[in-house]
Amino acid sequence: EWSDGLTSEALEKAIAALPDGYRTSFLLIEVEGYSHKEVAQMMNKSEGTSKSQLFHAKKALQKILKDYRFR
Repeated sequence: EWSDGLTSEALEKAIAALPDGYRTSFLLIEVEGYSHKEVAQMMNKSEGTSKSQLFHAKKALQKILKDYRFR
């Protein structure tokens, strides 16, 4: 649930804290709506790398945001 005092500013900071590849994959797929195939082509990577980076981005965001909630 996002109503635990999480602000859009905190979410933006969490996304900004991601490593470049994770952040790029997350933004292109989850925000912009591109497919893994499209992102792989844009980043000159494999689809597997795109999927892996998105998975790790989501895990990292969960950890960052979980830590944020307990501040």
